[in-house]
Amino acid sequence: MAKRTFVAIFLVFIAGASFAAPQGVTDDSIKVGQISDLSGAAAVWGVASTNGTRMRFDEENARGGIHGRQIRLIVEDGQYLVPLAVKAANKLLNRDKVFVMLGNIGTPINNAVLPRQLRMGVANLFPVTAAVSMYEPLHPMKFSYFVSYRDQVRGAVAYMTRKTGAKKVCMQTQATDYGHEAEIGYEASVAELGLESVYLGRHKVTETDFVATVTRMKNSGCEVLFIGTIIIDTIQLYTAVRKAGWDVPIVGNMVVMHPLIAEAADGGMEGLYSAGPVVMADLEGDSIEAKWRRDWFQQYRDQFGDEPSVQAQLGYVTADLMIRAMQGAGRDLTTDKMIAELEKISDYQDPFGGPTLSLGPEKHQAADFLFLSRIIDGEWTVLDRDLSF
Repeated sequence: MAKRTFVAIFLVFIAGASFAAPQGVTDDSIKVGQISDLSGAAAVWGVASTNGTRMRFDEENARGGIHGRQIRLIVEDGQYLVPLAVKAANKLLNRDKVFVMLGNIGTPINNAVLPRQLRMGVANLFPVTAAVSMYEPLHPMKFSYFVSYRDQVRGAVAYMTRKTGAKKVCMQTQATDYGHEAEIGYEASVAELGLESVYLGRHKVTETDFVATVTRMKNSGCEVLFIGTIIIDTIQLYTAVRKAGWDVPIVGNMVVMHPLIAEAADGGMEGLYSAGPVVMADLEGDSIEAKWRRDWFQQYRDQFGDEPSVQAQLGYVTADLMIRAMQGAGRDLTTDKMIAELEKISDYQDPFGGPTLSLGPEKHQAADFLFLSRIIDGEWTVLDRDLSF
């Protein structure tokens, strides 16, 4: 009798101890880490994306959280500098012991932090970079929202040359990892489509004078200019082209799609194209979707005192994807269970009108198509969607 009682007690103990909470998960909270840029060169992306993430977490916490656990977002300002970002990662991983990283910003930052992070079993979800290394090679703990810079440029070249009939193309990029990846997509398209690349230039991040560069490109006979630039260099290059009287179409990727660029140079950015998996929300119309977006925009303004950008939308959506996976994983949350739920996401409809998102065991890159947008009357306007890549 005593032996049977001991066995029963032992089995109850084993059942109660069957779930050992992973790092960053307690009875009442889940720690989520994020290395953002709140004060550096990419702060125009970082601040908004962090705000969007925080807004979605606040909503979920107000509803009771993830199976009774509150999401605790711990944000470190890496200022888009690798040494600071590495220090931030060490704090988040070793001192704060976060369960997951969400929305870390920048290609060099993610590439520097990822090896240690993945060795520790901390998943990297939806970083704010479209570098192909964020999902290739396939890794169980790497997930990306974006079509890569490489494939954004490939889609842009294919679309624009088909629409314009151009055969001679050119490109100007930053001499960075980001610029190099855009260049890879450009060169692949030139070869695939039988085009002639008449000029390929690279500039330092600090370069401000593009007059000589524009002269060389204009004299090359280029019919469409593709760019791998960010904010300041986009504005400086574009305005230099127009001041030179050169009316060639100029096409960037998702990075140029920011209100600061659309509103810059007193209307001097009119006509710039962007090909990427992002789109400013359409607030027009009386549909349920349009009303939800208008309400969301007002809530964002009230909470953060600023106009929400595409980057804020992205932060909100990627936070929602993570929340869905955590909810699906159940009370006994583990990284493996969260990943399994992420891989079940299919045909997710972006509430802001962005691309359909799907993931799977062999697909850790969510966006399924590109948009072509253009600055018209100082605003980014969608011209076409479902661009292949």
